[in-house]
Amino acid sequence: MFEVFYGFKETPFTRSIPTNKLYQGKDSDELIERLKYVAKRQQFAVLTGGSGTGKTTTLRRFRDELAGSEYTVLYISDSKLTPIGFYKALLEQMGFESSHLRSTAKRRIHKEIEVMKGVHGSIPVAIVDESHLLNKEMLEEV
Repeated sequence: MFEVFYGFKETPFTRSIPTNKLYQGKDSDELIERLKYVAKRQQFAVLTGGSGTGKTTTLRRFRDELAGSEYTVLYISDSKLTPIGFYKALLEQMGFESSHLRSTAKRRIHKEIEVMKGVHGSIPVAIVDESHLLNKEMLEEV
C-alpha cells in the first residue's frame, strides 16, 4: 500500500532489486574496486561490518560486476554447510556432479579450477556470504 502512496514503481528495500539499480556511492565503489583487486590476484578477503550495513548487497553487486568477464563467480550463502556440502555446491555451480566422498570432491575441485584457469583462461572467485556463521569444521577444512 505504501508503494502506491509514495508513487514507487517497485517495492524498495528488497533483495530482488537488480544491483545496477542500487545507490552506488564513493565508498561502495571503492570497496568493489578493492574486492576486484583481490580477485585478480586470487587472494582471500574478509568483508566485515555491522548488521544491515550492506555486506550482502555489496557482495551481490561484486558478483554481478564480475559475471561475464574473465572470472567465474561461485556464490554460496548457506552458512550451515559441511565440507562435503561446500565442495558439492562449488562443483554443481561449475557444472559437475560431486562425489559423496569429501577427499574425492576436494581433488575434483582442485582439478577443475586448474582446467578453468589453464584451458579456459578464467579466474575462479568463490564468495561465501554469511561465513561468520560457518562451523569450526568448515573453517579448518577449507
